[in-house]
Amino acid sequence: MPEKGELNKRQQTATVNHAALLMKRYHHGDVDKVQHFVRVYTLAKSIGELEKLSDDDQFGLELAAVVHSVEGGKVAEAKSLLKDCGVSDEIAMHVCHMVLNAENYEHISTLDHQILVEAKLIVDFKEHNTPEKEIIRKAEDIFITNTGKLFLKRAFNL
Repeated sequence: MPEKGELNKRQQTATVNHAALLMKRYHHGDVDKVQHFVRVYTLAKSIGELEKLSDDDQFGLELAAVVHSVEGGKVAEAKSLLKDCGVSDEIAMHVCHMVLNAENYEHISTLDHQILVEAKLIVDFKEHNTPEKEIIRKAEDIFITNTGKLFLKRAFNL
């Protein structure tokens, strides 16, 4: 099984696509859950690329964005899904840490994790019709990437 840094970009993309396919099956046709993880994935991917993450960090971010919606944050299920995709234990542990802490803003320790949180918040704000005052407060407290801040401002005309 390849370790961190051993997959080329094409292999990483194929692995992320495989994980997305498995997540679509996992959600058993629940369109809202599938659309949610696709939105988070799309935003996270864009933010990560614009923030110029390394290929390995981008890969971890994209995997985390795809599997973050495992019900109730069941990390064991996410880890099993990642294993089915051929992801190394090292990457799976990092991805699972991000998934487990996707809503715990005090335990953000890496830029890829920060981007996952920002992408997830933007999608959640829209899906939950979050009031503008709360969006602004959370933006000031949590958002640190320039791209995440820009996407947030444009999404909500702030």
